[in-house]
Amino acid sequence: MHVEDPYHDLGLRPDSTDEEVKAAWRRLSAQWHPDRNKSPHALRNIQRINRALEEIRRARKNPEAGADETSTPAAPAAQHVVHLTLEEVVTGCTKEVRGELVEDCSDCAGSGLQPHASQCKECDGSGLIRQGLWFGWVSQTVECSACQGQGTTRPACAACGASGKALAIKYACRAKVAPGARAGDMLDVSARVQGRKRTLALRLRVELHPHDLFTADADGTLNCVMPVDGFAWMANRWIEVPTPRGLQQMKLRRDALGYRIKGAGLPWGSEGRTGDCIVTVVPLFPEVLSPEQEAAVDLLVKSNSGAAGTAAGARTAEWRRLLEKWQSRAL
Repeated sequence: MHVEDPYHDLGLRPDSTDEEVKAAWRRLSAQWHPDRNKSPHALRNIQRINRALEEIRRARKNPEAGADETSTPAAPAAQHVVHLTLEEVVTGCTKEVRGELVEDCSDCAGSGLQPHASQCKECDGSGLIRQGLWFGWVSQTVECSACQGQGTTRPACAACGASGKALAIKYACRAKVAPGARAGDMLDVSARVQGRKRTLALRLRVELHPHDLFTADADGTLNCVMPVDGFAWMANRWIEVPTPRGLQQMKLRRDALGYRIKGAGLPWGSEGRTGDCIVTVVPLFPEVLSPEQEAAVDLLVKSNSGAAGTAAGARTAEWRRLLEKWQSRAL
């Protein structure tokens, strides 16, 4: 798009001040806002006006952008989201990516209007029209609404039917994701365009699927809360716990509910580091003991209180002696 075009869209000269640009944009926005203007062209015109304002602001903010345009890497043509499981973060993976992109019309650079202005037919290029008053022989001159007083207009682009968009193109690629990808990582790849001998720059944004067993922290630490048999917990038994690399053996301790498995969490890219897995156990006991469990508990109580030579047996025997001595004094 030529540098004069956005100024023409706002009815301004290229040397207009910032205040004049803002004033023209406010005036035209009020005139063509779809909530106020029921014309079928209102939406297209308000989009053209907003685009012109943004282009002028961008050009004034960075006046050298046009000169360096050839040396600046091209921005990705499209963005696409790829979802990874925690297991894929650990091992890395290859993702099939497919999508569709609607490009701007090349004839009008996405404006929906022809690039060159032509003389306004409503005012014959003068920018003004005569408006007759009710008594006929007196008239006044007013600004032409068709060209906003510029005397020229830009007809709709015939190539895209004023939509500013070309036909949709379909793309596909196989993207390799290295182990250790984080949620929010951006990956730049090239995608094949279906039916054309060309590729397009594609940027992939990594997102993580919610996991049924784990939650992940920013440093690669995984957290897992799992129920365990209460009697196994009391007896310091070994159990199997899940990690993204498979099941792993872990010994329970009846004095602990939280455990740390070193290096069983997620790797984080080039940092060469792997997080830990934090396992929190929830011991579960039956609400009502079965007859077999009642008998087993009775045996445990009897064996524990009468076990000679053990710390529990010694403490129980000492307690009984103190109790008998107290009873004898009380009687």
